[in-house]
Amino acid sequence: MSSTGAAGPGHLDVAAVLGWIAHRAPAGLAWLDGGAGARGLLAAEPDLELTGDDLGLLDEVHARWRADPARPWVGWLTYDLGAAALLGGTPRPGPLPGLCFRRYPGASWIDPSGLLRSVGDPGVARALWEAVAAAPPLAGGPWPLGPVRARLPEAEYRARVARAQEHIAAGETYQVNLSQAFDAPWAPGGPADLPARVAALYGRLRAAAPASMGALLATDAGFVVSNSPETLLSVELGRDGDRARTWPIKGTRPRSPDPQADARARAELLASAKDRAEHVMIVDLLRNDLGAVARAGSVRAASRPSVMSLPTVHHMVTEVDCVLRPGWTLRTLAEALFPGGSITGAPKRRTVEIIDALEGAARGIYCGAIVLLEPAGMRWSIPIRTGLADAAGLHLRAGGGVVIDSDPEQERVETVVKTLAFAPPA
Repeated sequence: MSSTGAAGPGHLDVAAVLGWIAHRAPAGLAWLDGGAGARGLLAAEPDLELTGDDLGLLDEVHARWRADPARPWVGWLTYDLGAAALLGGTPRPGPLPGLCFRRYPGASWIDPSGLLRSVGDPGVARALWEAVAAAPPLAGGPWPLGPVRARLPEAEYRARVARAQEHIAAGETYQVNLSQAFDAPWAPGGPADLPARVAALYGRLRAAAPASMGALLATDAGFVVSNSPETLLSVELGRDGDRARTWPIKGTRPRSPDPQADARARAELLASAKDRAEHVMIVDLLRNDLGAVARAGSVRAASRPSVMSLPTVHHMVTEVDCVLRPGWTLRTLAEALFPGGSITGAPKRRTVEIIDALEGAARGIYCGAIVLLEPAGMRWSIPIRTGLADAAGLHLRAGGGVVIDSDPEQERVETVVKTLAFAPPA
């Protein structure tokens, strides 16, 4: 995506950015971060915020963005807002509003070379980076979180998996993406105030487990801390048509410190008939979802999945793309694709009903979307590996796809593995 003009001190000093967050706690902070070697965006102090619990607000966001595309927007949609829209109800209440979009007068892109470039008003971006450069860097320290603990007893999660399988056996669904909640308290001896704790956590997290769709967002309820590798949607605007792409993730194996064992885990994932069947099912679901907004005949998917290797897990992923039909809007895209099929299951509507009954609680930002709108297009992440940090600690969820032959204990263990990026180092 495009950027204009140079701004700021010339190179990203992560310690200075973290120090700026820790000491200033800037209003409306948005850091969309691809980790080392990837482009990210830093913004603060929005000039407009639209908030509510109705997907219809996306019409106003879309109209304002297309009328003035130079100024970037960063926002989120909760999973519960998407589920409620799909089922025709009201979203479960949670700590965050269902929809929040903020427009920024200017922001700074950080490209892979480390150069800083502005989007929107270059003066605003320059002032942002001058503030960052003047901030005292964040000092290192111990891992800021205590142990990550599941809220549910192990037996209860296994029982929920078994109930999901009963729905599958009854022919109501083929796959249920079931999740559970976890909490991690702040470790003793760390910084006293929340922005400093969050900055310490995010700095250690992005160093230990960089994620391609990472994010740090300030909200009235705390900070969204996202270590997500998953893209729900990327749209590139073009003269010959607007191209949309999605990369559904389905299929997981834990990493091993032993290179040979790790290579076996990767090969086992690709060779697994069960994981391949789950993955293909979700790819087909995403092809169908994109088809609702695509030019006829333009939806394509890679013939074979690839493996995305992260510090703690291997994932199976496939790219699906299309050319969008003229006249699309943010709302039509959300109605077609949101919530993402990889974090619900298939068929989507009935499976979302089953998830709602089994989990019985709001997912919040987890499995929702974090969205960037800028002059060249947009990107939506699926915030998995994502939590909300408040005065008590970090609150997050993790899940996995349950199918008819799933082992309930293995499914439970998979959710635990997916929280390891937030756990104190062994």
